Amino acid sequence: MKHRTLPLLGLILLLALVIGCENSGEATSTTLRLNLASERFRTSRSLLPTAEELTIASVRITGTGPKGQTIDVQSTDQVVEIGNLTIGTWTLHAVGSNSSGVALVSGNLTTLLSSVTNEATLQLTELVGEGSLSIQFSWDPDQVASDVRLEAQLFDQNGTTVALNVGTLNTTEGTVTLAKTLPAGSYFLKVQLYSQNVLVSGATHALRILDGVTSSGSTELVIGDLSTAYTIMVVNNTMLPIEGIITASPAEAKAGDEVTLSYTPNNLPEGVNVDSLQIDWYCEGILVQEANADFTSFPLAGVHRYDVIVNHERLGSLGSSTILLDMPR
Repeated sequence: MKHRTLPLLGLILLLALVIGCENSGEATSTTLRLNLASERFRTSRSLLPTAEELTIASVRITGTGPKGQTIDVQSTDQVVEIGNLTIGTWTLHAVGSNSSGVALVSGNLTTLLSSVTNEATLQLTELVGEGSLSIQFSWDPDQVASDVRLEAQLFDQNGTTVALNVGTLNTTEGTVTLAKTLPAGSYFLKVQLYSQNVLVSGATHALRILDGVTSSGSTELVIGDLSTAYTIMVVNNTMLPIEGIITASPAEAKAGDEVTLSYTPNNLPEGVNVDSLQIDWYCEGILVQEANADFTSFPLAGVHRYDVIVNHERLGSLGSSTILLDMPR
């Protein structure tokens, strides 16, 4: 066989069940032919796995059939043939893993193997296993009161709330780490920092969890900083995770100006357009606008963090982008 590394997402297994006949009478066994094909994932964020971790390198196929016959095959080939299978109903299970052996996605199929049923399709649609989230948030302790607190909310890709406890804050250094074990999948994390019961900063993140992998990173929560830094943060989203940029008009706003922020995705796959995306705007962790690629406001003086959370109905598409808008006094 000629070995090839499988590409990635939407992994589809095309199973052509080729029936053989004996000269002496009706056949009782046949050959199972598996054609393997997939798309490819790429990513570049610390809270998202690496491209290698998201690339399926091998597939294990197991199954049971008539008369207690079983199969167990692992292959990196695009085409796999398994001979002498008993004709009848087969239940098949496939798991795709990356080059480190981490299971990524699985699928199941029950099909009749016979002289008239010689083709079937098995799709890998279920993410496998559980991994960990570990992200540190930091802030300037000299800019908050002793009652400083951090509130955090975690949602899965469908918007369902996932329980997440905030650990004890290190108020001396201005840090806290959020950690949790989660089922594999895409998630949206929102945090807000309060001092004297007033919201002083916030942030949002899209993240992807893989089986046995820790998605880690760190984020600084800016509190009214008047630096001239103008930062754009781009987050992939799986489909691929959606990437995009935020631009501001005018680019150098004056105090009291109306400012329009525009979000533009830059890695949409074929068949997906901007109109099919859910684009929500957050300012310092507060939802300020839903389902629109543009947001217009009259920002107050200071640095304001705007986050865009982008989602599509396809699995793993959740992504985010960030801009720090510096408004002069």
